[in-house]
Amino acid sequence: MKKVIVLALALLVAAALAAAALARPSTTSSASSATAGPSCKSALIALDGPYTGPAASAGIDQRNWGRLFIQFWNAGKPIPGVPKGFKRTKLATPIEVDTQLNAQLAATAAVQLRSNPALLALNGFSGSQENVAGGPILRRGGVSMVSGSATRASLTDPITPDGHVLKKFNSAGKVLAPVYFRRVVPTDKRQGATDAAFVLKKMGVKKGDQVMTVDQAEAYSVPLVTLISSILSKAGVKVDHESQPAAQTDFTALANKAIAEHAKVVVLGSQVASNAQLFLQQLKSKGFSGGFLGTDGTFVDTQFKVPGAYISSFSLDIHDVPIAKPYTAAFEKQYGKTNSFGAPSWVAVQTIAMGISMACLDGRVSRGEVRRDIGLVKLKTSLLGKPIAFDKFGDVVGGVGFTMFQIGSGGQYKVVQKG
Repeated sequence: MKKVIVLALALLVAAALAAAALARPSTTSSASSATAGPSCKSALIALDGPYTGPAASAGIDQRNWGRLFIQFWNAGKPIPGVPKGFKRTKLATPIEVDTQLNAQLAATAAVQLRSNPALLALNGFSGSQENVAGGPILRRGGVSMVSGSATRASLTDPITPDGHVLKKFNSAGKVLAPVYFRRVVPTDKRQGATDAAFVLKKMGVKKGDQVMTVDQAEAYSVPLVTLISSILSKAGVKVDHESQPAAQTDFTALANKAIAEHAKVVVLGSQVASNAQLFLQQLKSKGFSGGFLGTDGTFVDTQFKVPGAYISSFSLDIHDVPIAKPYTAAFEKQYGKTNSFGAPSWVAVQTIAMGISMACLDGRVSRGEVRRDIGLVKLKTSLLGKPIAFDKFGDVVGGVGFTMFQIGSGGQYKVVQKG
């Protein structure tokens, strides 16, 4: 049976009730039940994602790619990037953490995970705001994190508050390796530049045109949309940067304003694909005929499917990656169709598994050794069809860029610009 941390909590409860509920340990949690220390016979890791809530389609895809990797790894099957003869340390049934892209839930999960002496690393957190809240707690417990989806640039930048608390410094202010947080996806600095260039070069926006950009008032979308807005403004575009919380799903006021100011393009930075669907539908109901671009968090083809809209995503279409075809077929035989969002999580779990195996070569393992050895992992290729390694700050070296998709008449996502 899967060990699961159930932290499901309605996102719209009163703040006081939420704080009280989050303070209580989950009755089904096994994160704090283990008494044994870390093991090289059956190494324990955790998987994180939004398994319930509005972003569940993306989170479940991440979870299932993580599960599939562990099956292949433990069975000794070939895996892209794993050299022949590489000595694998088997992984225990993972702890699975449903944090719903909620920072409070991530902080609570971090406390529980940190207290489990057997736990060596976390595949996560999934969302940027979750890393801001939960990452420092895990760092204080020495727990490594490798995310397959958190793109907030400051998470790996030591001169920012976010990056500072996810790293350790000496008295001279030098970053001490190994770092605690790493990721296998590019940052929003790259996404912001890619999206802004696409708006200018492919969506027909010129100097003097009006564009509305909208963030969802959280740690992921605010800096991303701010960057996109800044690049467009420097190009002479008139930018109206708006903000609306993700829980507020009535976009009527923004739709009316976009029509009134004759916006040629609307850009939405969001982690909730259904919000992109609702916003664009409400725009069209008001007569909007311009272009619409959603950032990578809106990449869920079962929830955002308005024909003609564009989406940027780090996740590419895994069906088009030749080396991934047998693994994609195995995934879809077991779990049904993948939306591709979770494919980088396979790679994230792989770097953790290889780091643990390297640390276990002498038969013993600690969180500190795993942190160090994850940073030494270098994949000549990967499920994504690209080499993967980490720089000294935890950012990916190699990997994929941001691919641009357009939604077709049947709701299918079509690549229009490869990353």
